[in-house]
Amino acid sequence: MGATLTVNAPHVVHETIDGEAILIHLVTGTYYSLDGIGAEVWGVMAAGADPDLLVAAAAERYDGDPVEIAGGVSSLVEQLVGEGLLIEDESQPAANAPRLPAGRVPFAVPVLNTYTDMQEFMLVDPLHEVDEVAGWPHAKTG
Repeated sequence: MGATLTVNAPHVVHETIDGEAILIHLVTGTYYSLDGIGAEVWGVMAAGADPDLLVAAAAERYDGDPVEIAGGVSSLVEQLVGEGLLIEDESQPAANAPRLPAGRVPFAVPVLNTYTDMQEFMLVDPLHEVDEVAGWPHAKTG
């Protein structure tokens, strides 16, 4: 990993509620969910954690095979980058040390759930697809 990563704002919006992170990529219309360990990883990455430090912190937080923990966390971060949810940002200062919740819990490989069934509706946004000069209800031209 090694690069400073940040949320791909303003193209990605996200919220974590009751341990589930919901992420929406506004350009593709795809939405995602993460729970448990995945939501924890997203939370620290969205706060600007260093991915390499996150892997080290995960070994302290989760009970399990250190190789499986490192691989699972690294793989999730790579998926988040691959989906365009996190992007490299050279303008950001050195990333923060991750702050995972206290205590140890059993490790389960985090899963990025991907949903495309609402893309059509997510991409149709007449309020944002208006002519900048004429305004609503005039659609953009060209």
